[in-house]
Amino acid sequence: MSLPTVPATTGTAQKTTEPATAPPPSPAAMATESPAGTPAPTQDSTDQPSGAPTISMGGSALGGSAETTLLARQILDDPPADGVAWIAYETSLALGEKVEHSHEFAFVYAKDSHHVLTHDLVRRQLESGEGAAISAGLTHIHEPCCKATTFWEIILADPETAVSNTPQGSRLVFVSDPVVGIPSEVSATFVLVRIPPDGHTSVHTHPGPELIYQLSGNIKYQNAIIGTIEMGTGGIEGIPPFVAVQKRNPFAEDGVFLSWFLVDPAQPFASPASFESTVDRGENVASAQAGAAISGVSSNFGRGGMDTAYGANQALDGNPATEWSSHGDGDNAWIEIDLAQETHVTSLGFWTRTMGASAQIFSFRVITDQGEVYGPFSLDDASAIHYFDTDFTAKKLRFEAVESSGGNTGAVEIEVFGEPVP
Repeated sequence: MSLPTVPATTGTAQKTTEPATAPPPSPAAMATESPAGTPAPTQDSTDQPSGAPTISMGGSALGGSAETTLLARQILDDPPADGVAWIAYETSLALGEKVEHSHEFAFVYAKDSHHVLTHDLVRRQLESGEGAAISAGLTHIHEPCCKATTFWEIILADPETAVSNTPQGSRLVFVSDPVVGIPSEVSATFVLVRIPPDGHTSVHTHPGPELIYQLSGNIKYQNAIIGTIEMGTGGIEGIPPFVAVQKRNPFAEDGVFLSWFLVDPAQPFASPASFESTVDRGENVASAQAGAAISGVSSNFGRGGMDTAYGANQALDGNPATEWSSHGDGDNAWIEIDLAQETHVTSLGFWTRTMGASAQIFSFRVITDQGEVYGPFSLDDASAIHYFDTDFTAKKLRFEAVESSGGNTGAVEIEVFGEPVP
């Protein structure tokens, strides 16, 4: 990912310098210190519930031998819409300097040395590796404790503002791809995960989008969309909801990464999953490259055209980061694909979109241009594309929702495999 590197000032941030003789904050105003090097969450009701910092994921802390530490968590009263991004800024403050500002919802991460965070008349200390949540529009102050400090603010905002809103004296660390699949009820969650050598997490899914940033070491990262890649320090990857994912560490050093989630708090934070086996089905004849085209659709979100952000063409582009969404068609959603030529269809692939509590298709059927009806085909989940063996001949295929959770139903990807009819 190419990141902007030229910072611009913002009118909301004020970096000031206190007199060099300013005393350090009183220990009585600070949180109790944790053992050095141990990332322990602050016990503040705006950040996370009280209790142990380890969160349950699929029956254990991410499964396997992964160690997961909850840094901060907050229910968002005004959940953002799809299209926002996680934007991380790094700021270093010398003793006597401070920054006072407000912005959209964000997490704070104390990257190096003790960091003092003040908001709502509460003054507290974050040690290295600790985190906190800051509500949107809340004026707060950052300052060092007893020596220079470096901290991150990871803000949930419009990616177009990433450069223009860079606080004065800060640097832009990363801008994620636009986040999609944000549920209507949101628990914003921030964790640190450490995987020892030869360790791994379970294969699991989340009820909301996830972003990870590799803090140190290397891991093998696998999800049901991109397969397996190696991630090193500074690597960043994001996935939509209900996509099977696993992190493994076959290397000699610990692999440590940060994760940010926007999950539905009414569902399990993580659920066990598995990766579907890959079968060579040949060429996808429903792709634009193969000459296929959309010949009809029940609707596109926002009443837009086929090429809009959620238009029907997104279901044939081979990109799992895009999707077709109907305009609230629910069980009445349909999409028709015109193949380049008459084809003996041997298998179909369908990946339903989801918005967590709505917009998920549970079963669909296919009607050919000959009037033949096949299905219904059941979709167990929305984590990946599901394939079905078939045996019929057609040039046009109309995919119709049969049962769904209602709302803006649609498809992430639709694939068709077979051989042309002579």
